[in-house]
Amino acid sequence: WCPPEDTESPPMLVQGVLNFTLFIKTFIEFPLFGVKNKNMVDNLKPCIFDPIYNKDCPIFTIDYILNQAEDDSTERDLMLRYGGVVNIKLHWDCNLDRSVKLCKPEYTFTRLDAPFREKPFSIGYNFRYTSTWKQNEEDFRTLTKAYGLRFIISTSGNAGKFNFITLTLNIGSLIGIFGIATFVCDVIIFRLSKRAGVNRNFVFEKVHWKKGFNATLDQSKLRIERNEDQLLNDVPNVDK
Repeated sequence: WCPPEDTESPPMLVQGVLNFTLFIKTFIEFPLFGVKNKNMVDNLKPCIFDPIYNKDCPIFTIDYILNQAEDDSTERDLMLRYGGVVNIKLHWDCNLDRSVKLCKPEYTFTRLDAPFREKPFSIGYNFRYTSTWKQNEEDFRTLTKAYGLRFIISTSGNAGKFNFITLTLNIGSLIGIFGIATFVCDVIIFRLSKRAGVNRNFVFEKVHWKKGFNATLDQSKLRIERNEDQLLNDVPNVDK
């Protein structure tokens, strides 16, 4: 700077700046569903945003934005004089099973620059620019340091729609998870736990198959012999 910057005199405050308005116009698209939407109604009329009575209006006053972004009135006054950075976020949460016109964004306002009470190295928000002109064949240049409010607008969102195929896949995955859980529990209880042997004795019954097989054969032979005796007794005696 030539001459050096005058840091003692505070910047001038623009009168009535709190009544200035900001018109936010955004469009979103969900390519997966082929849906597009915007943050304002088709027949938009002059309005001012109100969180209760006029939520569909995309026009905000500077006063409302600063009140939402900063609670301290002293900080707000310093932001008007030395500038500041405010993030305006629009978040969409859309249920596409209903009409897309019912999908409206939610606005949140966050201050991004460091508060003045923390005495940062660079306060507020400012930028410098030059203007040149010529007078009496002599070139002049003016360096200007301007303070102001900078608004950063970001958009995020998610959307969902019922799909029978997706529902079927989720149910199948859930059933598979239950089956795996049962298998893992059996391995832990009957193989890995300290009382695995006791648990197996409670659940399973040991059978000696050789003894059981021989006993089954003996019972079968006994039944056959009984059936033969019964048949012989049922045949009537015939005199020859």
